[in-house]
Parts: sequence; structure tokens; C-alpha cells
Amino acid sequence: MLATAFILIFAAIFSLIVSKYIPKISPNYVSIFVGILCGLIPPVSQHVATFNAEVFMILLVAPLLFYEGQATAFSFVRHHLKVIVGITVIMVALSTLLAGFSLHYFLGLSLPLAFVMAAISTPTDATATASVSEGLELPKKTNSLLKLESLFNDASGLVLLQATAVWLVLDELSIQRIMTDFFVSAIGGVLVGFIISMLLMYFRQHILRVFINTVSIQTLIYLVTPFMIYIIAEELHLSGIIAVVVSGLLHNSEERVALFADARQNFTAREFQRVFADLLNSLVFVVFGITSTKIMLEQFSWLNISLWGLSGLILYLVNLLVRYCYARFKLKENNLDAWLFAIGGVHGAVTLALVFTLPGLGVASEHFNLILMSELTLIILSMLVPTIVLRFILPKEPNRAETLAKLDQVRSEMVQAGITEVHKMKLPTPITKLVIAYLKDQSRESTLKEFTKRWHRITRLPKIRNSRFQHMQVRIFQRCFFAERAYIRQAIHEGKLTFEEAYFIYEELLLAEALLIDPYNEEE
Repeated sequence: MLATAFILIFAAIFSLIVSKYIPKISPNYVSIFVGILCGLIPPVSQHVATFNAEVFMILLVAPLLFYEGQATAFSFVRHHLKVIVGITVIMVALSTLLAGFSLHYFLGLSLPLAFVMAAISTPTDATATASVSEGLELPKKTNSLLKLESLFNDASGLVLLQATAVWLVLDELSIQRIMTDFFVSAIGGVLVGFIISMLLMYFRQHILRVFINTVSIQTLIYLVTPFMIYIIAEELHLSGIIAVVVSGLLHNSEERVALFADARQNFTAREFQRVFADLLNSLVFVVFGITSTKIMLEQFSWLNISLWGLSGLILYLVNLLVRYCYARFKLKENNLDAWLFAIGGVHGAVTLALVFTLPGLGVASEHFNLILMSELTLIILSMLVPTIVLRFILPKEPNRAETLAKLDQVRSEMVQAGITEVHKMKLPTPITKLVIAYLKDQSRESTLKEFTKRWHRITRLPKIRNSRFQHMQVRIFQRCFFAERAYIRQAIHEGKLTFEEAYFIYEELLLAEALLIDPYNEEE
């Protein structure tokens, strides 16, 4: 298990690093490719254990959905409940019925098996959608619909899967039981997520007002929250997926209300969210690549490939058709937006996670392999089609390269304003050179050679334990940062930067000053 964890985490981090060198390719594709390579290398593949569905859901899917929920305003969800019910219950039911009967009619699969495959094909993934539309301007309304759908349709798919799996394994099907299980699971998940999150919220706010500097405690609570809530909900036989989404929504509202109550904690939580969301999403697609490669190597035959491909194609086309018709005639979207909603239903982590629950539900291995490879085909098609088609029907975002070049130019001019302020102070030459070197680091102008030279000098010099000198050092840099902030404000006023563009540079300045005055940076 330890070897598996090490290989997967290393592969995920490696794929994220590689994706930075090829920004035009979605990180998800890079992760899949790295996973395929891991699956093709016998020493690596042999050390990757069989994936446990419960572990997969708890460690990967639960925190991912929690972070997606946290990025959504609770009030926004509350005002779109009717739409959410429509796209996560009615549309999901229609997709399952039509896809199930289509697989049975065209490929001769048994109805129970066909409906298991159809149920798994319904959940979508907002993170995957964002990756295939990166660099393009997706209409705001369509983007919101896709995000709401991906937050809540996972529970629908899971309940349908559990019911159809019972039909496949025990040859029993009860529509009344499906409906009852769905509402109990969904409503119970909402209550569990709401109650536990409210208790945690008031506890966090309490310790914030009682103790000084609770960042470490708050961060630890934040990290364990999605795991704890998911496990408790599942132990109560309720929807852990909905519970963590509701928890994420409440975290969003708490952060908005208490934005300045603990600014350090809010900033830390946001950074953790970005880092772990990227890592977890990469892990999912690395698993995707390894698993598909293993099965392909073990069961390769043209008959199997044909069956996997046709099954995945039918699932994709039926879902596409139902999504388009629902958006066009029920949501009253225009033709283009209806197609965007249909194509934007990209599948990813949850679809893969639902497949891995099948062995635990008693599904035979021959059925499992067919379902897995069919759903993998569906996932690939749902990613490839929008990656290609959206390039032709959506306008591009403003040239990112030009924006980055403009930011670099303004950052360089900002640093020059700070350097000008240094010369005004008439400091000793060694101190002037040192301060200027640090300021230039803000614009990444220093070379590796200069960095190495300065590192050798710093490591050889003893720490100056003079409070007066340290205070002077802080004052020098504060004057420089003040001059740099003034330049940024001037650049905004002159139209060189928008407020959104200036945010990134201004944030770097504030962080630099926070590090400068942080007492924990001082050595004992």
C-alpha cells in the first residue's frame, strides 16, 4: 500500500510539473499519459495495488467535491434549487433510461448490465470541464449550470448504480426502493453535511475569539473536514458525496462572513485548496491511465476493443442527445448554448470512482472489466470532443502570453521604482547592493549564478543579532515596498493594468512584506 501511494503521488506531481512546460495541453491529458507509462513499466505496474473503491472515494473524490463546493456561493445554490433538481434528477433519470435501453437494443447486453453502465455514465466533473475549456470564454450561464450539475448529480448516479447493481447481482428491481433510497440518501446527506459543518464552524469561530494565533489548529480542522464528514455520512448509509458538497458550500459562506476575522487562516485555506485540488485531480487521471493500461494488456483482443469502444460511444452519444434536448426545450437555452451545455458534460473522477465500487457490490469480474473499459471510453470521448469542438465555436480568452508579458513589464518597472527609493536613502554600498538584489528577485531578474553566489555569501556570514540593525532592515524594505505599491496604483490609474491583473502583483508585494515583518522568521 505504501509503494502504491508513493508511486501515485510521485506520478501525479511529475505530471503537474511536465504540464507547466507544455501549457497548451490540458494537465489531465498529461496525467493520463504518465499513468499509461506507469502501467507499461512492469516494475512500476507490479507495485501498484488493486484500487479500493472506498479508499478512492474517501481520499480523492470526497476532498475534490468539498473543494468544488467551497468555490461556490451557498446563496447561488439556494436560488437555483429548481434547476438543480431538474438537471440532477430528471435529466439523470432520462439519460439512464435511454442509455440503458440503447445498450440493450444495439449490443444485446442484458438490461441489468446495460442499466448499471448507464447509471455510471451520468455524473459529470466540473474540474475536467474547466481543463478542456481552458483559454476559451465559456458563457457564464452555461458554466454555472455545468458547475451546479457536477456538484449534485454524483449522488443521483450513486443511488441509481446501487439499485441497478442489486438488479444485476440478485435479479431484483424495485422502483419504489430506488426512489425511497434516493430521497433518504440525498436529504440525509444534506442534513449530515449541514449539522456537522455548522458545529465545526461555531467551534472554529469560538477558538478564534478565545486563543491567539490558531492557524495551525484551524488548518488541521480544515484538512480533515471532508474525510470526517464523508465517513460519518456513509456510516449512516446516507450520501457522503452530498454531505461534503454541502460542507464546502457552508465553508464558502463562513469565509465570506469572517473574511478579516482571521485573514492568515483564510489565505492559508485558499492555498491548501488550490494545491490539493490540483494534486487530487492529477491523481485521479494517473489512476485512470494505469488502470486502463493494465486491463488492455491483460485482455487485449479486437472483439473486446470493439465492444468497449461501441459501448462507450453509445453511452456518450445518448448522454449528449439527452443533455442537448433538456437544455434546449426544458431550460429554454438557444441552440448554441444547448450544444455547449451538452458538450460541456465532461466525465472524470466520480465516474471512475463509481466503477471501482462495483466489486464491493458483488459484480462479477467479467462484467467489471467491460464496464470499466466502456466508461473509460466514455471519459476519453467526453474530454476529446469538447477539446476539439470548443476551439471552433468559442471565442478565445485574451492572449495569455501577452497578458503575462505585460505583467512582467509592469513588475520590472515596479521593482525599478523600489530601487530608485533605495538610492534616495544614501545607504552604505554593501547594503545598497544587497537590498537591490533582493528587490530584483521580485521580477525574477536574478540568474542562477547570482543566486548561488549570494547563497554562498549568506551561509558563510554569521547571523547579525542586533535588534536595531534588524529594525533598520525592515524600515528600508518597507520604504521600498511603499514606493512599489504607489507605482502599481499609478499603473492602474493610467490604464496600464486592470484591477484583476494588478491583483497578482499586489498580492506578491503584500506577501513579501508579511514575510519581512513575521517574527517567526527570526532565528533563536
